[in-house]
Amino acid sequence: MSALAIMLVVTSAFAHASWNLMVRRATRPAVTTALMAVASAILVLPYAVYLLIVDIPSMVGWLFILATIVLHIWYFATLGYAYNTGELSIVYPVARGLGLAIIPILGVYVVGESMSWPAVLGAIAIVSGIGLIAQSDMGSTNIRRVVAIAPNWALFRRVVGKTRFKLRRAWLLAMATGLVIGIYSVVDAQGVQHVRPIVYMFFLQLGGGLGMMVIQSRIETREAFIDEAKRHWKILIAGGLLQFAAYTLVLTALTFSPVSYVGPFREISILIAVTYGSLVLKERVTKVRLSGAILIAIGGIAIALAP
Repeated sequence: MSALAIMLVVTSAFAHASWNLMVRRATRPAVTTALMAVASAILVLPYAVYLLIVDIPSMVGWLFILATIVLHIWYFATLGYAYNTGELSIVYPVARGLGLAIIPILGVYVVGESMSWPAVLGAIAIVSGIGLIAQSDMGSTNIRRVVAIAPNWALFRRVVGKTRFKLRRAWLLAMATGLVIGIYSVVDAQGVQHVRPIVYMFFLQLGGGLGMMVIQSRIETREAFIDEAKRHWKILIAGGLLQFAAYTLVLTALTFSPVSYVGPFREISILIAVTYGSLVLKERVTKVRLSGAILIAIGGIAIALAP
């Protein structure tokens, strides 16, 4: 990765962790996520229209735009719902970490990029870090129990079925978020080869935000959206701009750097998010959880800097 790409991604990492902090602190995280996306699209509307006039996307470009809108409706929904019950220092590392592990694999097998051994070791570090965070959340007793009975499939099914051990809803949503992060990272790396990053991001935010609002309207009343917009409009604007800036910087870096490196390197935001969780939200960040986050970040940096 070039120095410019590293600078863009580091700036993006701070912006990304910051808007996630705002969402986690919100009373209605899912509503806030959707309104932030729509607010950012409205703010950049004049410039996006100008760019569309001077350089309208090709048919292939519009197909990528449609694909990323669908993927980001998925992303906004699972992330917003995960923050309803999950802590920032758990949801964020799990979602970003799983996406980290998926991005290089898709980059190799879908896009045709290659990975060196240092990058492979980085991916292993990421998976190990997620495991540590899982242990910190579920407890070592449950972890040891599952590991002990896992080889015996019949016993595993019977014990798990009869006990209260289960993955927390926030974990399932965080993992679903991580899956879509890996997918949209590869899709968007190709999309910005056909569409200007700012135009691409405009449609991504507008379409993803409106789609999320449609989904959330089945749960929340119209008054809930209006109340959130009136009471927290400053947060929505600030968070929306951070949303827009965070991913636009990454999309720009993707125009001249491989997705297998840019995607993982941006996950230094995991350390920033865990720090926010501990210092701002007063979450109980244990040594094990912190070690897992550090391992994920180290793995991401190893992949990004690998030859």
